[in-house]
Amino acid sequence: MKPINAFLAALLFSTLLFSSNTQAQQINTAKLDSFFNVLFDNNRVMGSFIIAKDGKPIYHKITGYSQIEGDKKIPATSKTQYRIGSISKTFTATMIFQLIDEKKLSLDTKLSKFFPQMPNADRITIANLLNHSSGLADHVNENREWIVDPHTKAELLDKIAKVKPHFEPGAKQQYSNGGYLLLGYIIEKITGKTYQAALKKRIIDKIGLKSTIAGTINNSQKLEARPYKFTGQWTDIKDIYFPSVVGVGDILSTPQDLIVFINALSSGKLVSAESFKKMKSFDGSKDYNPTGMGLFKAPYGGKTLIGHNGGTYGSISNMYAITDDGMSFAFTTNGMTNYAMNDITLAMLNAYYNSPYEIPVYKTVDLKIEDLDALLGKYTSKDMPLKITITKSGATLIAQATDQPSFPLDAISKDEFKQEQYDVLLKFNREKREMTLVQGGKNFLYIIDK
Repeated sequence: MKPINAFLAALLFSTLLFSSNTQAQQINTAKLDSFFNVLFDNNRVMGSFIIAKDGKPIYHKITGYSQIEGDKKIPATSKTQYRIGSISKTFTATMIFQLIDEKKLSLDTKLSKFFPQMPNADRITIANLLNHSSGLADHVNENREWIVDPHTKAELLDKIAKVKPHFEPGAKQQYSNGGYLLLGYIIEKITGKTYQAALKKRIIDKIGLKSTIAGTINNSQKLEARPYKFTGQWTDIKDIYFPSVVGVGDILSTPQDLIVFINALSSGKLVSAESFKKMKSFDGSKDYNPTGMGLFKAPYGGKTLIGHNGGTYGSISNMYAITDDGMSFAFTTNGMTNYAMNDITLAMLNAYYNSPYEIPVYKTVDLKIEDLDALLGKYTSKDMPLKITITKSGATLIAQATDQPSFPLDAISKDEFKQEQYDVLLKFNREKREMTLVQGGKNFLYIIDK
């Protein structure tokens, strides 16, 4: 997903910026274990984390539960399958390039050949869809409440078709889940198979993925990790309805399979060398441009990470490789509250390259439930279009912006609360009934509705 206004950070699309030395060393597994144990013990993250060398895992850590029903908690295992969000797009792009290698498609093929009802269909190319330069609507981010409910294929296509394009094809890049939904449907049209059947034949069976599937209804699989957020306890999240994001973010997998996938892709086992070169072609900017055709890039010291990250309303995942070093890593989560994906990524990279990283220290602020009562209500700002509703769950303060999921806040004092994952700090003035949102180095004053 792209960033929504200035309140929530991107889940399916974010740029990762790192700096470190790049001398690979043996991993201090005890320290990295402690890092993940602290996160789990403080209710920050549940998930599975792998680092590999030349495609072979050299570190694997699993924390938390795959399913929670009251007092019944099922611990996650190496077989637990997680929603990988927009990493699904790399699978989709891979199959598109396979079709290009087979001369059944080209980067210049127009969208009008498959979906003439789309705006600018006679000028949008497959390349535009792959590198997010089509200008088409994003049926996920632009309809966050709508996308959690079931919709027919016709309704999904209609949702994209009826929105005025954001820009002319190729004019710029703007993340579009809608573009990849169309790519998923194009794969179905050309192969005559469902997306999940094409995925199985072209990728899963071809490279021996053991725990990767698509096309399933939410929470229907025995080994599927259910999505949770922590609000005093781990609670269910109503996630995207996954049949509505075919080819976009509906795949279930494990970090073990993601390691196999990214290494197979980069070593020529899935697409031609020319196609892989196109997938990681980051054209369109003289400056740093992280968006290729199904892959992102990110800097780490003097090296380049190639891969993709992903997120749904209840999961965050990451899959990257430094191909020059034979290094790759992947993680999948079903619970991440008040912690940043980049911090996990940095810890894993720094552990591999024997660079410094810190184990978080959490200090508890002793607040009573009644201490929060004066802060509750709906807040509005003259400087921001978003309204923010403040509620509580036990002694935990909860924030929710207009048309966005709610999330818990950490108390750092009686009147200051933060959310690290989204770089949010809320400062309350109890006497004036005001709240200041601090994000991205900017302050926005909010006043409670009376």
